Amino acid sequence: MFEKLWACVLMAFVFWHSGPVNATAAVPVPLPQLPATFSGTLPCASCEGIQTNITLQADGTFFSRQFYVGQPLPNQASDLGRWVMSHYGNILVTQGQNSELRYFRVKSADEIEMLDLEARTIFSTLNYSLNRTATADVPDLKLFPLTGLYRYFADAGRFIECASGLNLPVVAMGDNAKLENAYLQLREEPGQALLATVYGHIKPAQSMEGDKLTPSLHPLRFENIASGNCPKHLRSAKLENQFWTLVQLQGKPVVLPETGRAPGLMLHVDNNRLSGSGGCNQLLGTYALDGSFVQLSLVAATRMACLSEGNVDTELIDTLTQVRSWNILGQRMELYDQLGRLLARFEVR
Repeated sequence: MFEKLWACVLMAFVFWHSGPVNATAAVPVPLPQLPATFSGTLPCASCEGIQTNITLQADGTFFSRQFYVGQPLPNQASDLGRWVMSHYGNILVTQGQNSELRYFRVKSADEIEMLDLEARTIFSTLNYSLNRTATADVPDLKLFPLTGLYRYFADAGRFIECASGLNLPVVAMGDNAKLENAYLQLREEPGQALLATVYGHIKPAQSMEGDKLTPSLHPLRFENIASGNCPKHLRSAKLENQFWTLVQLQGKPVVLPETGRAPGLMLHVDNNRLSGSGGCNQLLGTYALDGSFVQLSLVAATRMACLSEGNVDTELIDTLTQVRSWNILGQRMELYDQLGRLLARFEVR
């Protein structure tokens, strides 16, 4: 899985950039025609290198395989999930089965470069680039746990994998009979979706129509099935008409209150209104938007005396007056000053 890859990679840092990189300054670079596979050997602190293949699909899903060179078995890992591009710049954001966000800079249609966990450039003599291969890989992944919404209807099983949203036909092999029987005993109505966990092999199989191969789930081992839903998978949030929770201000993490008003902002399309809070007082104002440029103007704020932890009213007001540009990386928004320095970070919560 990606977490092992990143643990090795982060330990191999020689030096990384001490200040944030504003992705809005980059000239847009188009991705190649998809699907496309990017391959290379990334640094590893405890092995000879991590042979990595990442395949981007046109439907917004990705899958990856890693091979830990020089390590004893088991020395391979696979992942599956979704990808989005940042609103500005060339930052590719991926989120796999462990829900961790990973970042890559698209340097050209033939090269992507892995960034650190803050989406910043890694300054090192080591190689963090992956290059596009001549042909794209086909999905052939063994994954555990593999969790998704399963339903059996009209004599056929379907499995919607949680991290990617892929809707996969289930092949009648392995533990398929156990999965099907457990579902039929638990369902309350025909076609109801239940949350299932299996050890699964995703690979092409003959479609029911029999005329082509399509990615399918081979359930090698059945683990569990119950009522439930998948968590929301990665998507690209919109700047406006969305409440953004403040999580970092001037390089420091923001303590979010357990109850009450969370610090954050909302930009309303109607009349370009701004509303928000520093954790205590209400903030009101306006904003001007032109592409990646944004200017925030506060016109009013309540004046309650606030002593609660997490109150950043004064610092937030001062910071917002310095904002000149923005970017969104998946569910994260960043605000920058006129020099491209990161001022504040927000998340959709």
